Amino acid sequence: MITLALLLAAATPAPPAVSLYGDRFYRGPADVFTTDQPRLPRAIAPESLKIVGRWELCADRDYKGQCMEIDRDYPVAAGLGQGFSVRSLRQLATGDGVARPTPSVTPGGPSLGGVASRYWAAPTYGNERVLACPRGKANLNCAHDTAEELCRRAGYRVVRYWQLQTVDARVYLADILCTRSDEK
Repeated sequence: MITLALLLAAATPAPPAVSLYGDRFYRGPADVFTTDQPRLPRAIAPESLKIVGRWELCADRDYKGQCMEIDRDYPVAAGLGQGFSVRSLRQLATGDGVARPTPSVTPGGPSLGGVASRYWAAPTYGNERVLACPRGKANLNCAHDTAEELCRRAGYRVVRYWQLQTVDARVYLADILCTRSDEK
């Protein structure tokens, strides 16, 4: 009976949580959250983070400003960028559009290729749609940069055309046309 209880305990995943520590390497006081927090009473500038599940942490209240989608621990928060602070956070479901692949990952999803171009109606990385601006609020400059990066990852030089598509308050890239040449 004890063995069965230990197996069941080991098979039970930990509930989603975010622990924001005041010092590096998970030391010092921690602010622990297990539910969505659209308006934290104060900004928290963590020095390290422990994450169970997938969470979106934002610099402004109501999930605005620069947001990061995080699904792993950071013993030193400097890996998230200088001056990162949290004013709101929420849990994300698996497959909720993180779509920030490692540099070797190429875009996927149904596409149509020609001699010197490729078109994606709804590009993906893995099984997740590509966010227009993975590190913050969607704007045209950021979306263009994301579309250009997608084209380069796919082996093309130029993004010729792209659109933004909003689905459930998330802004994705759509209708991407990449070409090998920058001639018009």
